[in-house]
Amino acid sequence: MAKILMVEDDVNFAEKAREFLQVEQHVVDLAHNGEDGWQFLSTYKYDLLILDWNMPGMTGVELCKKYRASGGNAPILMLTGKDGIEDKEVGFDSGADDYLTKPFHARELTARIRALTRRPPMVQADKVTIGNLTLDCISYKLTKNRQEVQLQPKEYTLLEFLMKNPNKVFSSKALLERLWDADAEASEDTIRTYMKNLRRKISSGDEVCPIRTIHGLGYKMEAE
Repeated sequence: MAKILMVEDDVNFAEKAREFLQVEQHVVDLAHNGEDGWQFLSTYKYDLLILDWNMPGMTGVELCKKYRASGGNAPILMLTGKDGIEDKEVGFDSGADDYLTKPFHARELTARIRALTRRPPMVQADKVTIGNLTLDCISYKLTKNRQEVQLQPKEYTLLEFLMKNPNKVFSSKALLERLWDADAEASEDTIRTYMKNLRRKISSGDEVCPIRTIHGLGYKMEAE
């Protein structure tokens, strides 16, 4: 799972791409011009940026340069119809990490995303184990004592984030900003509900649930 900002002025293309990426368990915010994209970048933290090259106003290349100049270090995938080597040089020199020429297959897009999010600083593991819980990040499955536990998509997203950041405390606000779309109708009550459901699914009886509530601060996944 990655939190992605896509800046693309083709609204239909952007919506279809977001739907496909959400099936892959990614959280995707959309902006349709460079100025709005910069507002998102000024407000939220992202694991990956997907920038269209040609946009009215601030282009993808200009946004890329501005983001890098501000200290932003998330991987950047540039989308464009330009396929000349000179154009690619411009894209890479602006700070882009990869380059995808339109048209392309959706599976190639997700493959590029997997490759980019495996690179530092966001190193991903295929499986994460804490105690008797193992999360398979390829098949999106959770097992407890080798028995599969059924999770709803957002439950999986929340648990994956906590398990990949063990012993770190996250407030409800931080979780909402990190794991929900910017236009999602979610609140701190939403987080409490998901935490309650997750705890019920991953612990039973006298078991101590590894998801801890830190009073006044937030939640953490406790791991040795």
